[in-house]
Amino acid sequence: MYEIQKINGVTFIFSPFKDIETASFGIFLRVGSRYEPRHVRGIAHFLEHMLFKGSKKYSYKEIKREIEGRGGSLNGFTSQEITAYYAHFLNKNLDQAADILLDMVFDSLLKNTDLQKERMVILEEIKMYNDLPSSRAAMLLDKLLWCNHALGEEVVGHYETVNRINRGDLVAFKNNYYVPDGIIVCCSGNFSQDRVITLLSEKIKNNPKQIKLQSTQPAELAGLHVKVENKKLEQAHLCLGFRSVSYFHEDKFTAELINVILGANMSSRLFEALRERRALCYDISTEARKYKDSGAFTIQLGLDKSRINTALAAILRELAKLKEKEVSAKELARARDYFLGQIAMSLEQPQGKMFYTAESYITLGKIYSMDDIKREVANVSPARIKRLCGDIFNFNNMCVSCIADTDDKEEGRIRKIVAG
Repeated sequence: MYEIQKINGVTFIFSPFKDIETASFGIFLRVGSRYEPRHVRGIAHFLEHMLFKGSKKYSYKEIKREIEGRGGSLNGFTSQEITAYYAHFLNKNLDQAADILLDMVFDSLLKNTDLQKERMVILEEIKMYNDLPSSRAAMLLDKLLWCNHALGEEVVGHYETVNRINRGDLVAFKNNYYVPDGIIVCCSGNFSQDRVITLLSEKIKNNPKQIKLQSTQPAELAGLHVKVENKKLEQAHLCLGFRSVSYFHEDKFTAELINVILGANMSSRLFEALRERRALCYDISTEARKYKDSGAFTIQLGLDKSRINTALAAILRELAKLKEKEVSAKELARARDYFLGQIAMSLEQPQGKMFYTAESYITLGKIYSMDDIKREVANVSPARIKRLCGDIFNFNNMCVSCIADTDDKEEGRIRKIVAG
């Protein structure tokens, strides 16, 4: 259950809860790293950091202390298409938490002294991700999947671009994208909707400016793309990637069920084939990522460098099975139950409902009810799964990234295995 209305141009989504002590409040924006100018890559993420450094009413210490010191939690994130600021707190602290988040977003200071300090923090964050083999392998895979496109760029930016960003850049970016037309405020908890509306009406000034999101659709992926990075590590990290469906595609739920069947849990085919039967890895995971005009299906695992090629061949065999033979009714039923169960458990928490409703509205322009999702998932048949697997898992158009303490011949070995 939820209600949607406009308040001074901002979209407000309210999801009530009964008989609970906690609530969640989030401000979500229709902007992420794919909309950044090339010369300031990372500016959306930089601005997200800066909004925690102080606003007109609250210092950076007060922003954290007034929420965390009252038993709550505060955070934010930047992705390719969304930026968000949110808090989870006791119901009785709604007024304070909402006022802090609204002041951060609408009345941030963006002081130069804070900018220089936060720049150093973000540069350390970039180092951290580059030094984490699993993160580095995933970054390399994205660059292969979306070569020369913003979706293939790192959300945190690059050393040279982050060093280039100044206060004027941040102010201009904020003025362009942090406008009511591009903002969704989502609130979930055990209190009256009118109480939140009063808070928003007092804080949000009407601004008729329309957000302009300009981005190019990525070109189709063609050919086999492999990138091996040699690094002194105890464990190798291997990623496979294929282009998949967008979140507007009629098979978006089919892709989610394929994800469950292949690698979303310990009952999945890849976990069973690579860990349980062959002991090739500790963990292997899959992800079905969706954007407005593209998508990706990725597979990632860590393993001993001597077993890279064995694991790659085993993964390709499992993918081939899905293309060649329909899944059984029992396996599909388990996948449906797992997928629906994960959503249901998330929606039974204020924070989960807040994220679901906000992200669904931003991406799709509507919010699927649980009954809607059940109907969509029920329509996914074994034949439909087989057909989509045939479309996605095309070994002639795929990407492989690998970070390992290996030799210069590893790329050739990978190409030979994929070629069959």
